[in-house]
Amino acid sequence: MQTSDLFSLEGRVAIITGGDGRLGVEHAKALSGAGAKVYSFDTARSEELAKIGTHIDVDITKPEQIADAVRAVVKEAGSIDILINNAVIDPPLPKEGEAGWDDYPSFPKAQWEKEIAVGLSGAQYTIQTVAPQMLKQKKGSIINITSTSGITAPNHSKYPKGRFKSAAYPTVKTALLGLTRAWASYFSSAGAPDVRVNAVAFGAVNFKEITPELLEKLKGRNMLGRPARPDEYHGAIIFLASDASAFMTAQTLVMDAGQTAW
Repeated sequence: MQTSDLFSLEGRVAIITGGDGRLGVEHAKALSGAGAKVYSFDTARSEELAKIGTHIDVDITKPEQIADAVRAVVKEAGSIDILINNAVIDPPLPKEGEAGWDDYPSFPKAQWEKEIAVGLSGAQYTIQTVAPQMLKQKKGSIINITSTSGITAPNHSKYPKGRFKSAAYPTVKTALLGLTRAWASYFSSAGAPDVRVNAVAFGAVNFKEITPELLEKLKGRNMLGRPARPDEYHGAIIFLASDASAFMTAQTLVMDAGQTAW
């Protein structure tokens, strides 16, 4: 096989949960650029996603909506080769009065349940629904998007005083590591070892919304001295989705400019 063929996704069908979000659109660009047909399961809409993929309105906290959407994809495209569990509740950088940055003892129950429902339960429900098709095909790649927050604790010192990164966010990202290993082991035991499940842990991303003050604090957080550009994760996504990673499953690829090595 030619080296370029290892990374080709020509003719493959991909689903991205939260594909209309900022990072989801970047994943869609990567997959589409490598030849895949991309579907986004999301309740939001992005004009940018519409240029490279197909939006399907799906609330991934509701399994029946996922099931309807998966049937529609299979009917139209014939297969599901790639699933990226990207959807997550990650509140914007803290502003006074915004939910998700509350003091831990008073963190709202509704906010906690919402974040767990989307980021963790939504991933489980989506894998459950896609699994029968991948078992039938005996091949597929599932990628769970986790974070350095799934490996190390949030550093609250970089945020304004009295504002704290949601406790639910690192909980979700850590749990996704376990979900990755559990499903990889399941597919192996179910006679479909070539349905691979991996996770990728990303560091901070600069979508040009980081304040100069926070950007200065982030400089010392990793070995490159800066957050990632949005397109710098494209290669990792293509690698995990393609045959280039055919011998890799149940693993976590860490791409954080050395942050968690310190």
